[in-house]
Amino acid sequence: MKYSIDDVPGTVRVRDELLLAHQYISDWKQFRRHSGLFGARGTRLTARVVMDAHRIEKGLALRAPKEWFGKDVLPRLKRNLDRLPHSGEHHVEHARSMAHGALAAYFAHFDASGVPAPKWLTAELRTALLPDSPDLTLGGTKPRTVASFPSVEAFDNLIESRESVRHFAKSAVALSDIEEAARIADNSPSVCNRQGSRIRVFARGPAADALLKYQNGNTGFGADASFTLLITHDLETMVAPSERNQAFVDGGLYAMTLVYALHARGIGTCCLNWSTTQAKDRGLRREIGLPPNEVVIMMVAVGYPAEDSRVAVSSIRQDRYAVGMAAPSSRPRAARQTAPRPAR
Repeated sequence: MKYSIDDVPGTVRVRDELLLAHQYISDWKQFRRHSGLFGARGTRLTARVVMDAHRIEKGLALRAPKEWFGKDVLPRLKRNLDRLPHSGEHHVEHARSMAHGALAAYFAHFDASGVPAPKWLTAELRTALLPDSPDLTLGGTKPRTVASFPSVEAFDNLIESRESVRHFAKSAVALSDIEEAARIADNSPSVCNRQGSRIRVFARGPAADALLKYQNGNTGFGADASFTLLITHDLETMVAPSERNQAFVDGGLYAMTLVYALHARGIGTCCLNWSTTQAKDRGLRREIGLPPNEVVIMMVAVGYPAEDSRVAVSSIRQDRYAVGMAAPSSRPRAARQTAPRPAR
């Protein structure tokens, strides 16, 4: 009888512990090297500008904005705006325009309030921050009324009618439909509006096959999809250690919105997870030239459902409907144990 190392008690646990540690170390190296945590140039700089511009927008959107808030934010925003290059790149000009619009709204709001500006907000700082003719459509605040919300019935029907498709028709989906769905997905929430999600489109055939061979859940249908989409998120938009997992939150929200936008256009989708090893991740990166500052969120198989297609029931757990009010734990904290000092 042949035995493997896995037959030895405890070896599977040890192997998995070591593999888990290796994956975490690899993730730490990637975030440390390629996030916006260290250094501020390119996307890392524009992410910081957008973050502070959005802080101003959020402050103005409160029921009662704090008088002349932003003592730390405004000087930092000025420094970063001064560092923005005049390269004409879209992400640079978008960040600049968003900041200028938010600043114009900020000064307009507090000037109208009649409250004198604080001493820290000098005339020089104000002049440096306030542009001559800002585009107020790109930054600041806007009215929002209940009447502008979509109907509940239409939204519920959209969500409840979507199902994962694994039997695709041969007819090709128009690339313009993918582009329009991606435009809708751009409205997904992201931390401080930094919008770091990216999408790449691979057509059916060799291009998609090169991608799908690294994913372990598309056997029997992935190659039939009209397109395979790769959703990634740019780590350079993450600027703090506490944001080490935020790329997956923002990227997941983007992917979800994209899937529903495609469903609304009659296009079937199947989300393909990227729960894989670092070795496969490196293989995919080499295959398609994916830069190290982008993390893979998932793939999505896209195509029109075949006329005779069937889908999994995927029944919903009824207990998940239960919604209860949460409250802080009332359990008392354990008393801190202090070791006795040795006698002298």
